[in-house]
Amino acid sequence: MSGKLLSIIIPVYNVERYIAKCLRSILAANAETLESVEVIVVDDGSTDQSGRIADAFARKHHCMNVVHKKNAGVAAARNTGIRSASGEWLYFVDSDDWLGNGGVRDICEEVRKNPKADILFMEAYQNVEHKQREWVHFPAEMDMEDSEGIRRLQCGILYAPFWRRSKNDPMAAPWDKVYRRDFVIENRLQFCEHLKVLDDMVFNFEALGAAQKVACRKIKPYHYRRFVSDSITNTYKPDRVSQDMAVWKYLFSLDLWNGKDTAALRRAMMCRIVKSFSICCRLCFFNADNQKRLKEKVRYVKRVMKSEPYHTAFRTVRLSDLEWTLKIAALAGRISSGWSMYLLHVAWEAVRERKA
Repeated sequence: MSGKLLSIIIPVYNVERYIAKCLRSILAANAETLESVEVIVVDDGSTDQSGRIADAFARKHHCMNVVHKKNAGVAAARNTGIRSASGEWLYFVDSDDWLGNGGVRDICEEVRKNPKADILFMEAYQNVEHKQREWVHFPAEMDMEDSEGIRRLQCGILYAPFWRRSKNDPMAAPWDKVYRRDFVIENRLQFCEHLKVLDDMVFNFEALGAAQKVACRKIKPYHYRRFVSDSITNTYKPDRVSQDMAVWKYLFSLDLWNGKDTAALRRAMMCRIVKSFSICCRLCFFNADNQKRLKEKVRYVKRVMKSEPYHTAFRTVRLSDLEWTLKIAALAGRISSGWSMYLLHVAWEAVRERKA
């Protein structure tokens, strides 16, 4: 497969319940659109029927190729897709999500209109069971070629309110963006395989650090399936703190911090660290599957609060930069109060349950 406009890369691991819908939504595009597309499914060592389902689709659709590999995580699967791609543009789709009618066509039309962009941002829909809402990033369509605007967008990758205060839909995922393949290759961009969390945020942070032109469009081709109770984003992660620490270490090692006008990036970074600490309350510190006694949990929280980079983040973050719930978390962190963080977590969970 060569001479394609768009390479759609789909990492797959044990998603037999969802993958058929994902693939049908892409392959339902009209024949003219599919002639411009290659679909690369990377089966990351699935132990269920996911790989076989993908193979069955590939036998019927010449534009689709399935790569089977040993399990190494989603970052490695996406990198395999990048190496396998021949399209002018790269688009990453998660295998439990889907594209709306005409979604592939709309993406192809936009990249044809914006051949000199390095990254094309889009919007999406978030689907929670039978409910759907718009995933909005931009008040209007725009093109960015100035370093200040792109830097502000880069801050939004770390912490969305830095980009648009009135809307805080996260911006770190790869599925609401399309990347010019030559730009990715020339800048040696890839997903960090040694990171177990936030590798997509890191990829987009680095990509925007290298970008010279970014196009922002209001199309919404993508449907993001947000799970409620059984999502990996709600399961107990006893090592989540060390996983996050690896992310902070990598980000602070980048040359991006040595350039001019990095104050906004540092502010956004402090916000991101505070936000990740609050996420650790749910996934690690006070998760229901954490069998430690409450006093032990609180002591651990206090130790983490006093460690770097959390200690610095709590004390230097601007409260005005934070959402109101994170303002309270930052205040608890400033006094290193594990019990205050526990009570805040209880309040957070009560609000989450009412919204569910």
